[in-house]
Amino acid sequence: MRRLLLLIGGALLLMMVVQPASAQPRDTVIVGLIGEPDHIVPGFSRLAVTGYVTSTLFVGLVDLNADWQLFPRIAQEVPTLENGQWRLLPNDEMEVTYRLRPGFKWHDGTPVTAGDVVFAWEAMRERRTGAAQPDPGISAMTAPDASTVVVRWSARRLTANLGHPLLPRHLLEAQFRENPAGIRTGTFAARPVGNGPYRFVEWVRGRHIRLQAVEDYAEGRPKIPTLVFRFFASDAAVGNEELHVNAAVYRPSSDFETITPPSLVFEHIAVNLDNPWLRDRRVRQALLYALDRDLIRARAGWGPLTEVAHTWLPPRHPGHNADVRRYGRDVDLARRLLTEAGWTPGPDGIVRNAAGERLELVIMTTPGNTLRERTQDLLIEQWRAVGIAARKENPPNFFERLVRPRFPHLAMFAWVMTPMTDGYELWHSSRIPSEANRFQGSNYAGWSHAENDRLLDQIAQEIRESQRIQFQRRQQELWVEEVPSLPLWFRSIPVLVHRNLTGVRPAGVGGAFMWNVYEWAWRP
Repeated sequence: MRRLLLLIGGALLLMMVVQPASAQPRDTVIVGLIGEPDHIVPGFSRLAVTGYVTSTLFVGLVDLNADWQLFPRIAQEVPTLENGQWRLLPNDEMEVTYRLRPGFKWHDGTPVTAGDVVFAWEAMRERRTGAAQPDPGISAMTAPDASTVVVRWSARRLTANLGHPLLPRHLLEAQFRENPAGIRTGTFAARPVGNGPYRFVEWVRGRHIRLQAVEDYAEGRPKIPTLVFRFFASDAAVGNEELHVNAAVYRPSSDFETITPPSLVFEHIAVNLDNPWLRDRRVRQALLYALDRDLIRARAGWGPLTEVAHTWLPPRHPGHNADVRRYGRDVDLARRLLTEAGWTPGPDGIVRNAAGERLELVIMTTPGNTLRERTQDLLIEQWRAVGIAARKENPPNFFERLVRPRFPHLAMFAWVMTPMTDGYELWHSSRIPSEANRFQGSNYAGWSHAENDRLLDQIAQEIRESQRIQFQRRQQELWVEEVPSLPLWFRSIPVLVHRNLTGVRPAGVGGAFMWNVYEWAWRP
């Protein structure tokens, strides 16, 4: 299970069921999503929409439930220090052992084995597959027998027992040896053979993916025979189409019960720190001091289930620091910081540097997301009041532009985190996307700071919670001072559940919304 999931394209998990109860087909649930998967291979994509689909087709060793607790899926137990399956070794090394439960099968009938876990790790390590890179702290992974996986770690990691993806070795190994990139681009990526509660039926590009319940699924036969993911280019495109799970727009109705689980969604603006203008911390601080974020979120229509963010870790995260410096709107201070950084007003009111260059920035976001587009307009308006010009640019390949070619100045999107998110993937300098890490790092701002790296190393390796929280609090103080990204707000993810649909228990952490989809059922 991954430490975090990039929320992209506006898939907010906001609403369920729009047709009347009397018309509900008892054999189908239709899920509406903004965007469409790039492929359907688990662990090889950062798109949230891909994660929603793969979480129903594939299951891993462990998962996260609605109470934010790890529970075993294919593994017999979650490895812990107490049960001896997580061992601390000399020189800060570790060994984590997973023992697999019998009964899990790939959808072609082949039993799931430990070799499938090891193969997935080997494939993800291979640069040419383009996969999300596994934790570099893993030094070796072996399968001493068909039901045992042993993971050797060269460094301490609090997240060492979060499990690992699986891929069917018997179907993909030959292709992988011949053409590693084919895992992500070949037939399997469009017509996958999974091991989860639903099997693949069809993918009509630009329209939907249809899945069918697996009769002999190891955790129990799904109660809903057919699951359909319906894709939309934007929230406006949803219109009045009938959906049973709408993860695109929020339309409350008396037919629904609203569930608002605790959430760990961080809406923010990544700053390109390679840009010489934005490399100056005073300019980044001025950008933040120029904003009335409370007013922006209200006028843009984000709703009452949001709160202004003063750091990057949400209040519900155990490591959240509520005592960090706060950037309220202060136009005079923003102008003063720009002056100190060498920017003075020009005849049109926009500040210029000594070379005569206007401070004009491009702000990008996910196309088709009405809330973010309204937010862009309000940001541009408030920045202009302190002499900063900005313009919108929302390319269809937004996600790719976070990495290469690099986004020019500012990029607005959100992270959906888990209680185990430690910040290493987001802010450590080793995770700046580069050729060295196959452009798979998530430090899109390009922040490199020695003390920050040291703190993140300590956070990732510290087993004692009280000491880890102290490191997290200091790291947030540093982050707020340096502002490598502009925090906007934290938001919850309200889920409207039709009163005749049972078993839906959203966890509020992205793909975990569908963690128990095989238990969903229509009332008789």
